Amino acid sequence: MKTIIGLIKIVLVFAFMALAFVLLVNKTFVYEKYQDEEMKSDGIPISRFMYFTKLSNDLNANFISPLSANYLKKYKNDYLDGLKQCYGKYYYDEANDITVLKYDVIDLDYYRSVNIQFAYDNYCSDEYILSDMWVYEYNELSEYVNGDILESKMVDIIKKIYESTRNNDAIINDEYKSEIEIKVNCRIEDENYILTFKDFSENELLIIKEEKGVKQFAIYNVENVKDFLNSLLNQ
Repeated sequence: MKTIIGLIKIVLVFAFMALAFVLLVNKTFVYEKYQDEEMKSDGIPISRFMYFTKLSNDLNANFISPLSANYLKKYKNDYLDGLKQCYGKYYYDEANDITVLKYDVIDLDYYRSVNIQFAYDNYCSDEYILSDMWVYEYNELSEYVNGDILESKMVDIIKKIYESTRNNDAIINDEYKSEIEIKVNCRIEDENYILTFKDFSENELLIIKEEKGVKQFAIYNVENVKDFLNSLLNQ
């Protein structure tokens, strides 16, 4: 029996050492920042005891932590409150020259999952503001290629934009999650671009134009925007 107990103790010691090693060599667990090699400064400040699991191809960094959701959300808010906001959705970190696209703290049963998605660019600069000329560009210069809706439905979108006002001071609502996303592929001569239409809030429509990897954004006031977008999908 003593031999068995001794073996169990040895196994537990080695298991503890292995766990300690895994935690200590992790990219973030004992540190208070997440830094990617292309960030220009000290990286994104985070709480200690956030275990880095992966960075996806779309630059979404995932962490897990035993700390409370409220504590982690305070770290999140303290960081984001010091950044420049734009489009009511994104935050520009000038020191690191990145735009934080998403920062979610998810409270699971026994741990918290944290997702921070970012882009190596300044989405808050003027070059990312989508001019209202996108309507003229689509109507007069572009051709519809394909998309989630029929070409005829784009007429409804253009009409709705003409009837709406632009919102240049949208308010961030972290609790709201977009439910509907419509993509339309277009072409000007030999150049392709993508128009994306999403519900940004209950009464706001977010339009994203992406051309040659560059995204531009505009937000319009559209009442019952989800109903409107659903009507486009019901072909």
